[in-house]
Amino acid sequence: MYNVNFKHLEAFLTVAERLNVSAAAGAMRTSQSSLSKMIQRLEDGLGLTLFVRTNRGLAMTREGEFLYTKLKPTYNNICKNIQVAREMKKSTLLRIGYPSTYDASEDYDKLKKHIDGFSSRHPEIELDEILFDFMELKQALVFGDIDVALIHDFQLRDASHLSMKKVCRVRMCLAMSAKHPLAAYDDFRDIDKQAFEDELFYMLVLDDEVKDKESIAVVLDRYGIHPKDVLFTLNFQSLMRTMRQGRGMCVCGYFPNAPGREEIKFLELPPMAGDPYLTVAWRTNDITKEAQDFIDMLPDDPEEMTVFRCREVK
Repeated sequence: MYNVNFKHLEAFLTVAERLNVSAAAGAMRTSQSSLSKMIQRLEDGLGLTLFVRTNRGLAMTREGEFLYTKLKPTYNNICKNIQVAREMKKSTLLRIGYPSTYDASEDYDKLKKHIDGFSSRHPEIELDEILFDFMELKQALVFGDIDVALIHDFQLRDASHLSMKKVCRVRMCLAMSAKHPLAAYDDFRDIDKQAFEDELFYMLVLDDEVKDKESIAVVLDRYGIHPKDVLFTLNFQSLMRTMRQGRGMCVCGYFPNAPGREEIKFLELPPMAGDPYLTVAWRTNDITKEAQDFIDMLPDDPEEMTVFRCREVK
């Protein structure tokens, strides 16, 4: 085994981020000589040169850059898990992940009341509630960064190691700039579907762009929408900004509390079979008692938990 300890790795990563021994020593609250010795011991232990002196100052070698790229995420994850373990000493911790749209929608109002009730009934459980972008939410659940996720069912395709329970139906809307000519309509059914043939539609990247594009094409076809093309944005904020700027349209949830909401027109789409649901999801073979209690607390009737009126069109 290499003669390396956690402090050596911290020293390496700190110097690599600053490329300045003095600044790194200050960040670690140690002396420059002590830090230099740690780096030397690390290099000796690994049998590698990680840093070199150049005319411009300190620089990483190719091997150093490779190790930094590989070790930094692992180091961060170790530190995060140590912090979680420390918090567990104080109280029982339940980590819940939410989509970044959670506070922008009114459709989760019933869910929020149930979560507040759970927190009141279980003061011994500390809820660590975190918002994630769509891609990050699933990854956080898969990698164990959270215990449960409130996540849309369409994000859980090909996730056999995850279990889910439907919570409520998601309202589907056509969103566009409030200045778009079609924003003059108040009912989607009154729009001539040929009007969409020259439009660009945007969606969020979920897992795989090819599969994502195929999925949204199926969704749009249900409403008789056949756009010019489907493009991608990286997160919810970028999607809403694209709508405000009038660069295209999207099919999404209803977000009356989103920043810049007054610049966006949401036309509610008729509910249909196959519409998405918000679910509570967990790792099938890795669930704590607190997480199970939280899951059991949520009602088993997603239609009763749905806030808006739903007359499903088959």
